[in-house]
Amino acid sequence: MGDELKQVFVPSVSTAGGEKTQLGCFAKEEDAWDVMRAFLAKAGSTKIVSGAMTVWEIDYVGEEGQLELAALDRQNCPVCEELTFWVEGDQDKARCYYPRCGAWIERNTFDHLRWDCGWPAANWNKRADDYKQAYQRLIEMRAQSQTAGNQHKMPSREAWLSDKDRERRGIRQRKVDSLLDDMME
Repeated sequence: MGDELKQVFVPSVSTAGGEKTQLGCFAKEEDAWDVMRAFLAKAGSTKIVSGAMTVWEIDYVGEEGQLELAALDRQNCPVCEELTFWVEGDQDKARCYYPRCGAWIERNTFDHLRWDCGWPAANWNKRADDYKQAYQRLIEMRAQSQTAGNQHKMPSREAWLSDKDRERRGIRQRKVDSLLDDMME
């Protein structure tokens, strides 16, 4: 049997009361993280407050057979203010899993003394000297968007679709008007 399984990765989530739920058991760490991220993206309306990624050694006797790779804590997002901002570890990195936001904070890949943060929905990125400053920069992004006339909360999917439909109808009407003008000449 070519590759023998030596470890399994177990993503889990917990409620404030301590009720723990394992999301599965995976041979590949990447698969376990994919399941964890998919769950966090839909956890906005749940009572889940924390998560963990644990690796278990196969055929190991004793308490040291497991190791927690990452712990996640849930907070309000500094941009969209939804309860969908998950902080990994002791502020190692963080990400908002609200579909219309996606704000994030993480260490710079090349300069580990710097932090990067961003808000993909607004296509904004900034640098910071530490995690707290990066978090503050996300708050500044929210404030900047509010002063630019954007609503306090992001529009609902229905409102966004309605706006796009109105825009499409306006474009169609201008096209029809242009064709009628050409025919009249």
